[in-house]
Amino acid sequence: MNELQQALDRESNLPDTMVKVAQLPSRGLAYPVGTEIHYKPYTFGEVKMFSQAQGTMSSAKSTEKILNGISVEGMDREDITFFDFLYIALLRRLSTMNAVEFNLNVECPQCQHSVQHQFGWENLQFEDLAAPKLPVIADLCGMTDVKFKPLTVGQYLELTRRNADEDPVAIAAMQSSLDYKLAYNLFNNAIGDDAATLEDIDKFLYHDLKPMAVTCANTECGIVFSASLDDEAALINPFRKSEPTTGSRVRFGN
Repeated sequence: MNELQQALDRESNLPDTMVKVAQLPSRGLAYPVGTEIHYKPYTFGEVKMFSQAQGTMSSAKSTEKILNGISVEGMDREDITFFDFLYIALLRRLSTMNAVEFNLNVECPQCQHSVQHQFGWENLQFEDLAAPKLPVIADLCGMTDVKFKPLTVGQYLELTRRNADEDPVAIAAMQSSLDYKLAYNLFNNAIGDDAATLEDIDKFLYHDLKPMAVTCANTECGIVFSASLDDEAALINPFRKSEPTTGSRVRFGN
């Protein structure tokens, strides 16, 4: 562990600027009544750490580091749904830039032209949790009253320890009320109506930030394509119509 990481892991006496999350893709349906979630912008040290570790930090370690900047009242913070967590992680990134408008830099999937798409906070829209209530309950695979809830951050971290975080069957098993190994075996071998029911449950539990509709700036192409904002690889920069206010704080010489 280098000195920068050691410094970040030590408790700081500096005050934290915490921001309350007003809206979530899950609509809070997965949380106890009265739960409040707050986040803080990334510090300079955290930004440098993520920059230095780009491409080398494991998904689990990155998740844990991001989670350190999130505070939850009313439940354990690892009980945040994974998709809500991705949204809050984006909020941490955007708030760090201290701007109201941003540039999303992406590549057109058709002509590979570099496109700069401008957006503001008001453009963040959700694909809400489809289930009207939780848990989602189903009879399937010979089992009755199997309950399903959205994947949490804690469950995602457990899946990473099992090297199964990209396995859709493992995710479904982790979301169910059944024993994980039993559920995995049942769901992996599901056919017919059982398989269709699992597909329906996956749709009921899905919630996320809607991708941006971006128009290719290449006049010879001009297609409209979707670009995800909650992708850690997304290149987002602050958009400023004037010089940064911090410029007046920099001096040279005596």
